[in-house]
Amino acid sequence: MEIKAVDVKKLHNKVGAGLMDCKKALVEAKGDHAEAEKILKKKGMVKAEKKSNRETLEGCVCYVIDKAGQSAGMIEAACQTDFVANNPVFKSMAESFAGGVMNSQLSDATTFTDVTIDGQTVEEMRQEAVLKLGENIRLVRGTSLQTDGHIYGYSHGNKIAVLVALESSDEQLGKDIAMHIAALNPAAVTENDIPAAVLNEERSLYLEQLQDSKKPEEIKNKIIDGKLKKFASGLCLYGQAFVKDPKETIEELLKNKNNHVKNFVRFELGETSEAD
Repeated sequence: MEIKAVDVKKLHNKVGAGLMDCKKALVEAKGDHAEAEKILKKKGMVKAEKKSNRETLEGCVCYVIDKAGQSAGMIEAACQTDFVANNPVFKSMAESFAGGVMNSQLSDATTFTDVTIDGQTVEEMRQEAVLKLGENIRLVRGTSLQTDGHIYGYSHGNKIAVLVALESSDEQLGKDIAMHIAALNPAAVTENDIPAAVLNEERSLYLEQLQDSKKPEEIKNKIIDGKLKKFASGLCLYGQAFVKDPKETIEELLKNKNNHVKNFVRFELGETSEAD
């Protein structure tokens, strides 16, 4: 049967698939648009499966914050090329995923393919994006953040994104601290929040450095404790010099503003490998 160009274009505008794919689907469906959509979705699943092993080294990290500023979601989505990473379809999909993570209040969104967003599952959305963009697309990770304070965010292009929860509302302070976290990548909010495994590993290095020293054990322990305190201070957010004014620490900045950081999340594109 003859398929009119206007029908091909109508289907293309609705599903975003290539014009030739739309025409072939309409021919196969004998002009039935609903059936043609089903055919294209099936083809999208096949394409997604075929492309699933292709390396994804590009992509974006993005976040969504609700209007109240008390709930947020962040995700990392990966694709094959920078061209697709900057495509509005890919960016829109990533933002939808972040919104889904936020609304579902997920702490680990690496396996939320069955979560429904606007009537579609995440996996269906991913498959549609593969069909439209022609590349392997993955949801690498995601998490949500909730607070009784206020959440602020900062993005450095598509590569780094930060969410920071402050005890009290302060937009400029929130943005400044989020930018600082993006730049210096602290391991925790305070020294007390640094994982014991990290500190133990560092202590082992200091012990190794002093193993041949003839100093008494008591002196060695004091030296190690001093080194460890300095290490922990530089590793945690509160102990770091503020990137915009190195004369004061983040702790001093917050004290002057009568505020406190409750939590933060920082994602950097590609910092977890595909093997992870």
